[in-house]
Amino acid sequence: MNESQLETFLTVSECKSFSKAADVLNVTQPTVTSRIKSLEDILKCELFTRIGHEISLTEEGIIFTEYAKNILINMKHSKEIRNMIKTPVIKVGFSPGYSYSFIIELLKAVKSVGNIDVQVVDGYDSVSLNEKALLGEVDLVFTRDMLPNSPYITSEYLFDNHLVVVLPIDHHLCKKQTLAIEDLHGETILSYKRNSELWKSIDHQLISAGNITRIDVENNEMLLNAVANELGIGIIPELGIDKKYKSKIIIRDISALTSIPNKVYVQYRKNSQIEKLGKKLIYSVINHKYSGE
Repeated sequence: MNESQLETFLTVSECKSFSKAADVLNVTQPTVTSRIKSLEDILKCELFTRIGHEISLTEEGIIFTEYAKNILINMKHSKEIRNMIKTPVIKVGFSPGYSYSFIIELLKAVKSVGNIDVQVVDGYDSVSLNEKALLGEVDLVFTRDMLPNSPYITSEYLFDNHLVVVLPIDHHLCKKQTLAIEDLHGETILSYKRNSELWKSIDHQLISAGNITRIDVENNEMLLNAVANELGIGIIPELGIDKKYKSKIIIRDISALTSIPNKVYVQYRKNSQIEKLGKKLIYSVINHKYSGE
């Protein structure tokens, strides 16, 4: 059983066609057929049912799919051993919404471990980052969605990253200690990645505000800068607030927003090196969260 056989099996499974799989893999159809036949001989079972031009997985094929994916992931990880011994590279992924100061605190924790090269990955959303973790493309991720059970990934809940309202320091709503959605009537609302699942939940709550203007910006830094310059009101997770802006903005809660689930999970590959770093980063995150900085 080799890598090309497993990749061919998964490609045929996805394409539901030997000829289409051959095109994807840039090989001939007889090569695809030969690889599948060799794999079936090794496993002593048929992986596909063929009825005319229709191809589908057998029951054995369905069961083997998960094994094939995991074997390929382990093969990929095993090829990294030599490089990890020389100068380990840890790929750390963050879903959108974390402040620069939060990320810097984490990188300091990574650096303190010593003799590790770090690659930071800013994922489009939690779903895409979790997929990268399952595929072995990143070693450790901070996301808002917990991964399903995996024998290769450790998932730990850290805390809730509540949504808050960010106001310009002289805004008239700063006089109120607690706000309601209706208080946002007629305001300009700044958002970041409004097409995300989190913002869909926020938008659902904002319906009752009425007559609001929208500005969607590219990142947290731009959102906070816009609020500080009195261009509107921001809605953002607590850990998205960079501490350098805290003298220029006022933070308020709205119960309808703080009740929207927005948890922080850390998820990392199960090996001794990553687990050691994972625990150190967890302590760093908790300290950052509760330090009051």
